[in-house]
Amino acid sequence: MLLQLLRRSREHFISSFADVADADSRRKPAESSWCILETVEHLAMAETYMLRLITEMRRPKTPGLPDREQVFLTVIADRSRKSRAPEPSQPAGRFANLDDAAARFRSSRDRTIQFVEQCNEDLRTTEVTHPHPAAGIVSTFEMLIIMAQHAERHALQIEEIKNNLALHTATAGSQG
Repeated sequence: MLLQLLRRSREHFISSFADVADADSRRKPAESSWCILETVEHLAMAETYMLRLITEMRRPKTPGLPDREQVFLTVIADRSRKSRAPEPSQPAGRFANLDDAAARFRSSRDRTIQFVEQCNEDLRTTEVTHPHPAAGIVSTFEMLIIMAQHAERHALQIEEIKNNLALHTATAGSQG
């Protein structure tokens, strides 16, 4: 199940900006919004950090920690609730272009998939040592769901950006 989620969300995320020119990836639908490049940068950095948590910073699961797998499967990708990204994953111009940012995401996601493929332990019995900014303490299994759904969330965000830019361009062009 995890492998399917991780692979499917990787493909959905990458395909969400596959047809976007690098110059267009820098356009913002509004001053306070992220552009596509910033969105990809954010996910690349968040994915890299979360990969470190699941591979290097686990401990036995705290007794009584609730099972929230089903909640994370539905809530994380929901774009109706906005949330602020933690500082380390805020866009900061780390990548020269969209291809570089996408390559960083792909590399992290591929290593995450490899970790899951090679893991022999029950990831429901461990937790990551640093609380998730919104969910608190999560099992390693739940963090992997969060990673997959986080990519889905930002694929939807990129579609919103593309739609808003297309609407903005069409409106600006018709006001001639």
